[in-house]
Amino acid sequence: MVVRLGNGFYFMYIAFAAAYLTILCLCLRKKSVKTVRVVLLTTAFLNFGLHFLKLAFPPYINGLPSSLQHSTLENICAVTTLFLPFVFLFEKQNFLHDYFYFIGLIGGLAAIIYPTEALGEFPFTFDVIRFYFCHSTLFVVPLVAALCGLYKPRLKMFWVIPLMFLVQEALVAINEVCLVKGGLVNGSLTDLLNKEFRNHSFVFGLKSDFKAFIPLVDPFIPGFLKTDAFGINGGTPFYFPVLWMTIPCFVYLIPVYIVVSSPFAITDLIKKRRLRKNK
Repeated sequence: MVVRLGNGFYFMYIAFAAAYLTILCLCLRKKSVKTVRVVLLTTAFLNFGLHFLKLAFPPYINGLPSSLQHSTLENICAVTTLFLPFVFLFEKQNFLHDYFYFIGLIGGLAAIIYPTEALGEFPFTFDVIRFYFCHSTLFVVPLVAALCGLYKPRLKMFWVIPLMFLVQEALVAINEVCLVKGGLVNGSLTDLLNKEFRNHSFVFGLKSDFKAFIPLVDPFIPGFLKTDAFGINGGTPFYFPVLWMTIPCFVYLIPVYIVVSSPFAITDLIKKRRLRKNK
């Protein structure tokens, strides 16, 4: 009686995420901009609080102080969770709204589809419920904001997406170094360069579990970013942290952003044409 890919509990939580999105969208669709903002901001900050509150529950409370690492900028979704509510504090739309719409939607959905932290776990523990609420919130809040007209992703901001993703990955890399230096992770800086060691967000290269994707990214990675030219990894072939993904980010993330933001651009274009005809 655990969560497994394709079993009843797996689809139960997918249904939960869909219901979460639908209910919130229906409740807010005719509300004022102020009400939409307050509700979504409150939801995002609740998610922010859960990122730290989880330390008071198993399995984290049993692993203190080392389990403190799980409330840091440990991976892409953690960074998104901690920054999203503060992005929504800006009433006027800026490039951060465009980026967090993209990363929240893609990151949150990816976690629901492949729930690594929930797989093999009893479906009704605090941490499994938290996991699904947290990652559902990551895509529900930005998507509802767009559907309700609070912030809409803009096609012209496509160039921001790969740059901001690299910044986010850099934050994860810095966090990893701090965890090792602070003793919360048992390992060395050399261990970090081993892409199989932790590497939650592929900061240090693609893990062997994802070797099927290597042919898709390797052609876009310059040789010098896969060579241990400075001997920092004992001469073992490796991916230079974060920088290895620079070109793949531009190649793959921009088209994905265009796809997930196009419906809003097309809708706005249709509305503008109708207004012109009515005039």
